[in-house]
Amino acid sequence: MQYSRKSESVSLRALLRALGALLICSALVCIAAPAARAGSDALWIGDCGNNRVDEYLPSQIKSSGTPTPLTIPVGTYAYGACFDKSKNLWVADDDKEILEFTASELKKLPTAPSPVVTISSSSFDVVTGCTFDKHGNLWVADYENASLDEISAAQLKAGGSITPAVIITGSFAEPAFVTFDKSGNLWTDGEANDELFEFSASQLTSGGSKTAKVVLGGGGSLSDPGQIGFDSKGNLWVTNYGGDTVVMFSKSHLSSSNDDPPTVTITSSSLVGPWGLAFDSGDLWVLNYGDGDALEFSPGQLKSSGTPTPKVLLTGATPDFNWQITFGPAFGKLP
Repeated sequence: MQYSRKSESVSLRALLRALGALLICSALVCIAAPAARAGSDALWIGDCGNNRVDEYLPSQIKSSGTPTPLTIPVGTYAYGACFDKSKNLWVADDDKEILEFTASELKKLPTAPSPVVTISSSSFDVVTGCTFDKHGNLWVADYENASLDEISAAQLKAGGSITPAVIITGSFAEPAFVTFDKSGNLWTDGEANDELFEFSASQLTSGGSKTAKVVLGGGGSLSDPGQIGFDSKGNLWVTNYGGDTVVMFSKSHLSSSNDDPPTVTITSSSLVGPWGLAFDSGDLWVLNYGDGDALEFSPGQLKSSGTPTPKVLLTGATPDFNWQITFGPAFGKLP
């Protein structure tokens, strides 16, 4: 499905509502993956427009250019992927399922690997962003159902048709991503709310409608917030798709709900509909939703608001429609 969220001024939520079962492309990559080791981990991108997950090897992301990725075809609209502690890749797609590609399968790249486990659920509608908690349970954002779903470690092992172990709902609408902070609290974006929501670790043990412990962005500082990530100091970063910016809320602003503006706002002529976000040992990578450009900013460029020149710019890395990004183990070799 070919369209540009920015140029046509069509939000993701508007398109989903218009098309119903024919859903917009998107792709997931686990937000809460461990911090990458610079120079040793690969950049993984959920490339929904091309129905695949893309891997850029460490050697391909050291300098600006337009590299050709290794690719994993995934059903319809690969919404995204994240890694578990055993370096297995989990992918959510638009067929309302979650797939596991084991590390041994990923070693076959550039030969396309096959999924080893497939999980489906009648509870799924549009499962998008995903991440693992410290117990090995997988959490996914269900965009259309406005829910945060937990698939337990036991369910992941067994595969098949399941009912999520925990389903959390609340005042958030159209969540696209989920991630955990160091204290085990779960954060999500509400694209329809233009806000960020935190649920404490104690709220995650059972399902139901929950009142978020913390809500940020209510002062109008966010417009279609996207992927969330934490830097090494515990500051929260999020892409601001509607504002063509990336913003940071300092750790001191995360303990209670407030309408404080972001502490840092990063702009750039290369940030056009930024959506994906991930850290690589302190360097911040941002992925544009439509043109697929991936931008790297160094820690020194993130200390204060400004318009820094990207340290690395991968032009048109995955042109079309892109979702979640992460850094993970490098598999395969270039053909």
